[in-house]
Amino acid sequence: MIRQLFDSDVDLVIRSGFIHVPLLLDPSVDREIHTPPEAHTLIRVNGRQFVRAVSLQSLLENYPTIQPEAYQALRSACLQKFGATRRLEPIPVGAKLRTILLHVMPYFIRPHRGLKRGTLGEGELLDIIASKINIPARRYSEATELLDTSSLRKVLKGLEEQGGAAERTQDAVISARELQEWIRKAVARRIIDEARAHLAEVLRQREESPEVQRRHLAIFLHLAEEGSLEIDGFGFCRIGDTADYHVYKHTGEYALRDFYGRIYLFPDCRVAVPTSGPFRPLVMERYKHPFLEGHDAGQEICLRGFRPPSTFAAAAVIQALEEGINALLYGYSSRRRNGYHSLERLPKRVGSLGFGDSPIVGPTDYPIVRKGQILDVDFEDYRVSRDHPKIATGQVEVTNDLTP
Repeated sequence: MIRQLFDSDVDLVIRSGFIHVPLLLDPSVDREIHTPPEAHTLIRVNGRQFVRAVSLQSLLENYPTIQPEAYQALRSACLQKFGATRRLEPIPVGAKLRTILLHVMPYFIRPHRGLKRGTLGEGELLDIIASKINIPARRYSEATELLDTSSLRKVLKGLEEQGGAAERTQDAVISARELQEWIRKAVARRIIDEARAHLAEVLRQREESPEVQRRHLAIFLHLAEEGSLEIDGFGFCRIGDTADYHVYKHTGEYALRDFYGRIYLFPDCRVAVPTSGPFRPLVMERYKHPFLEGHDAGQEICLRGFRPPSTFAAAAVIQALEEGINALLYGYSSRRRNGYHSLERLPKRVGSLGFGDSPIVGPTDYPIVRKGQILDVDFEDYRVSRDHPKIATGQVEVTNDLTP
């Protein structure tokens, strides 16, 4: 309706903050307008009847939604005129990388004993990263250029000279095209005012602690270029040349007990979640486990009842990583043998998983029901005695002792 109104040739009236449109008269309408249903709904100007349609303030606030293409073109033109386009763009670090660093990593690392997970602030976290890696000098030069405040002040001055409230329309009859032009000017002033406020806040932050800002930005730029980082068993690495990553956490060594009480020592592996989705945990290395179908790299960990999140978010990555790690360490039941494979060697048997006569070799209590042939995976090379130094000293925990 609003778009059609802007493109029409009708006359309009602005009164008390509302747009009034002409009332089309016919005999029935003519009878109704002599007893208007609500005060100020109908007004008479120059002998013509106008009916209240929409709030002018609401129209201004929702202009980006009503006219998205026109708004983006107007915004680009306004900011480009004052050289503010580049200054309003975010620092060239991908949103997914920022999410990993600032919202996922703090959950998994603890810089000091007793500090709760997730309590690290952005500055503390970046300082920890800086203490673990070497940042090339050129990154500091790039950060200095991006954080330059002299050019920012010049842009801000230009915006301040152009800001201010738009001239109010008078309570008079105007054309729809005249109204559209007034709205464009009013929206342009709002864009400039918002840009000015944003740049003023950016300038305040940069001048408050310029050296800290420069150091932290250099870290972001370095990690965006390198595409990988690992601290205290948590890390990420870029997937090819994309803007996506594998976010991972090391399990460390752990041991599982079989039905007969024998112990199997499992090596460390990296449980990962791709930021591109699907957000299911996988093991990055070539690895074997009762909850993995084969002995390859990149296998998804099979989980019963796990519904992966549909969109990328810090909480989605954290949840998937924890589900995967918990499954490997605590999910296998020595009594129920609830994996694709049993730790101990069993006579081959055929079971049905609910797919008619489709045979499957191996245990039947799977973490995920799948149709097809399951490869035979042997764990004898992982078996160790109870006197193994890592087991006897408690260096490595038997993690499934309490699994029902």
